[in-house]
Amino acid sequence: MTRTRKYLSLWMAALALTAGGVIAAPSASAAASAECGVRASDGRLWCGNGAPAILRSGAYHEANITGQLYSTFSWFDCWTYGGLHGGGNTTWYHTKGDWTAPGYDGWGYVPADWVNTPSSFDADPSARGLRHC
Repeated sequence: MTRTRKYLSLWMAALALTAGGVIAAPSASAAASAECGVRASDGRLWCGNGAPAILRSGAYHEANITGQLYSTFSWFDCWTYGGLHGGGNTTWYHTKGDWTAPGYDGWGYVPADWVNTPSSFDADPSARGLRHC
């Protein structure tokens, strides 16, 4: 066996072991991001989300940018109606960003299509326990 083939074989074996470990043991963060619902303990929606997600001062795309979510699992303290977005509805969720835009406090609204809620949840988040802003 040539030296190159030997190293290639070792590399492939290491890759197979690594991939097997990832498949066999999902991380705690993967389990947490599968959660999407309002927790009774704090009344917040905890859910996976797209990132980076822009937060706006109002619930419409033309509003000023107040911050950004870098995390892909976040909490949202309330919801409101706003501008139509890519999810085909007008539901927006309120939260505090991981990054704050200069001159703002980092609180803002993200459209529901950036939050991994089902459309049935977006239709009436109050029915699922999330307060209206």
